[in-house]
Amino acid sequence: MFDRLVGLKNILWAIGIVVCLLALFVGFIFSAVTPYHGQADPRTPDLNAVRQENTTVDVEALSFAEPDGELHELLQTQDAGEDYIRSTVFLTDSIMIALRDQSLTGGDVWSSNSGSLQMANIAEWKVLYSDGSRITPADACMIAHPRRLIICVGSDGLAAVSRDEFISGYETLIRSIQRLSPDTTIVCCAVAPVAEGYDGIDELTSDLTRDANDWIREVCRETGVYFADTAEAVRAGNDLNPKFATANLKALNTAGVQAVLGYLRTHAVP
Repeated sequence: MFDRLVGLKNILWAIGIVVCLLALFVGFIFSAVTPYHGQADPRTPDLNAVRQENTTVDVEALSFAEPDGELHELLQTQDAGEDYIRSTVFLTDSIMIALRDQSLTGGDVWSSNSGSLQMANIAEWKVLYSDGSRITPADACMIAHPRRLIICVGSDGLAAVSRDEFISGYETLIRSIQRLSPDTTIVCCAVAPVAEGYDGIDELTSDLTRDANDWIREVCRETGVYFADTAEAVRAGNDLNPKFATANLKALNTAGVQAVLGYLRTHAVP
């Protein structure tokens, strides 16, 4: 009887040792194939830390253009090439959201998660930043300090705002970016018209986009930023060329977005 107990104990010890060795082996294999990159950075940027860092910058010494009351419209230039587009950050609404959804620039494209940026609530805009956080366009510029920011907004909710509301909101957006990232060169793009036959519930019309482009020009004069008449690249008469329109007759398709990018490459910032 005693010998049986001793034998059972030895068997249990043997099983325990085998289990421990297997656990050690599995742990060794897991650690060998799992890379370690050090402690991960926080997923959400520390905006307070960035703002504090920016307070040490001598804003007076920075170089964004002071308004002179003139419209600085981008004129035709030689083709600036792919690198020009790739090194540019775009802020866009639903009209040009194919820039982001199809990765057409090779660089950063900022918009809301849905791709819509309503003109009635510019102060509440949050863009999807590269780390997955949702922050204001100005805060995104404060973090990234892009060399160039090309703004393609103005169509979403256009019919729901007045001239004064549009200009006030757009100008506030520009000045907030200038304040937090004063070395960023800003280009404001014209709003593309809609194709003939568009009858969306937002009541957007080509006449409204033409008015909006006059308002954007006024904002550019007041803030000293550049204006690019990109609508010229996709317009046919007064309306959007159907070959550049998606099925909804409003947003730009891939060919339309590429036409705008081609225009920007050949109307580059001096």
